[in-house]
Amino acid sequence: MNYFELFEIPLQFEVDSKKIRPKFLALSRKFHPDFHTDQNEADQEKLMEISAAVNKGWQVFQEPLSTLHYVLELLGKITSHENPTLSPAFLMEMMELNELLTEGDPSQLSSMQEKISQYTIEIHEDVKDILRKVPATTTDKEFEKIKDYYYKSKYLQRIQERIGQGLS
Repeated sequence: MNYFELFEIPLQFEVDSKKIRPKFLALSRKFHPDFHTDQNEADQEKLMEISAAVNKGWQVFQEPLSTLHYVLELLGKITSHENPTLSPAFLMEMMELNELLTEGDPSQLSSMQEKISQYTIEIHEDVKDILRKVPATTTDKEFEKIKDYYYKSKYLQRIQERIGQGLS
């Protein structure tokens, strides 16, 4: 089930979760099995399936990278078994951050978080205009930039999570 169709919003790279919150609540009420106890077992099962899709769609739309991944997957631009190719310069910078993280020096935390924030801003700057476009009008070259942005962002997110776990 396509979450964009379910939420009755156009396919887009970025979703404003605040704007679709009312739709989420309405769909939750409409399809929640507890509100349809008089239905037969087959209908109850279908309602549970739709209700689960509403909740999963809501989760996807809450996290921008999850939304982006979902759109790329829907459009066949990314697969779960894809092995991304990131620039050697980016990988070298990430290796340096990972080495600092492995050293476990708490005095480096602030500096590392600053670097990650700066990288995040820089890589988003390259694609922010593309992400505002309708996916149907996006060129293959732009999709490649979006994929690069997605994979770099995921890399940065993993490092940020490791920092949050206390330099493990």
